[in-house]
Amino acid sequence: MPLTVRLDSDTEHCLDDLLAATGQDKSSLIRQLIRERWQQQQPRPSITQQLGGHPAAFLDTLPPLSAERRQRRRLLDQHLQRSHQRCSTAVRDQALSPAPLPKPT
Repeated sequence: MPLTVRLDSDTEHCLDDLLAATGQDKSSLIRQLIRERWQQQQPRPSITQQLGGHPAAFLDTLPPLSAERRQRRRLLDQHLQRSHQRCSTAVRDQALSPAPLPKPT
C-alpha cells in the first residue's frame, strides 16, 4: 500500500540519520518503526502469565464452587492471624525470660 508522508526538516534529518546508521531503505525502516511502536502499545502479560499461570497446587487449595477471591482472602487472613499470634507469643516469652547478667570485665 503506497503511502505519502510529509516531514518537516528536523524529522527528515532524523530519518536520514537513522537510514545512515541502519543501512536500511526508507520503506523497511518505516515498517520496522511502525511495528515496534505497535508492539509497545500492546498490553504486556502479567508476571503470572509470563510464568505460565498459577501452579496447580495453588488452585487446588480451594473447596469446589467457592468464591475464589473471598475464600483466598479469608485463608490469608487466618494465616496472618496465626503468624501474628506466634510472633506475639515469642516476643512475650522473650520479655518474660530473665536478662543475661553482664560479664565482669
